[in-house]
Amino acid sequence: MYMIEAKNLTKRFGSLTVFEDLDVFVKKGEVLVIIGPSGSGKSTFLRCLNHLEEPDAGEVFIEGEKLDAKNKTHMRNTIEKVGMVFQNFNLFHNMTVLQNVIEAPITVKHENKEEVLKRVEGIIDKVGLKEKVNDYPSKLSGGQKQRVAIARALAMRPDIMLFDEPTSSLDPELVGEVLGAMKDLAKDGMTMVVVTHEMGFAKEVADRVIFMDGGKIVEEGTPEEFFTAPKEQRTKEFLNKII
Repeated sequence: MYMIEAKNLTKRFGSLTVFEDLDVFVKKGEVLVIIGPSGSGKSTFLRCLNHLEEPDAGEVFIEGEKLDAKNKTHMRNTIEKVGMVFQNFNLFHNMTVLQNVIEAPITVKHENKEEVLKRVEGIIDKVGLKEKVNDYPSKLSGGQKQRVAIARALAMRPDIMLFDEPTSSLDPELVGEVLGAMKDLAKDGMTMVVVTHEMGFAKEVADRVIFMDGGKIVEEGTPEEFFTAPKEQRTKEFLNKII
């Protein structure tokens, strides 16, 4: 059984077709990295995987369970298996690091606060923010804010993590600390789908790389295949520009 199955997925915004008939499958523990130029449909595809965007056609299965908008309870329970980290942190500015991390398990999943507090202590430590638990977002760097966002997603105990260009809004010197936290997740066996422009991360951590352009999957393969011997001319052109 795949952790994620997207079959014949199509998304349009008005007369614009973002992508059409995409088929993507992700195995348990796999790190799939999606790269491509801006406007190629990468982020929209990612948002369709947890129904932040509703596809116009096709199907999405999470751990074998179909996302069905008509069955809201079932879909909510299925989507809770998927954590997502965005470009822009989306933290609650009136809450401390700790409060941001524990909010969703308590209010969404109605978990016992004391049990959540015990669990998230290790998560916050894992992303290197043990000394920042009582700080508010205004006191944090961009890299620290993004690591809070990662900890917040992990607090929901997801089976899958989606990352939508998590370092694109960071200063270059802060990128490494966020990628480090993501590498640790990969080492722990977390199933991950990552949209990123960080080619070094793709080379080092990805099990498989997909290159999207114009709403289509142009090429996919292992990092070694993809970066050392790309088959498609469009892939070669893209890589020549960014590497």
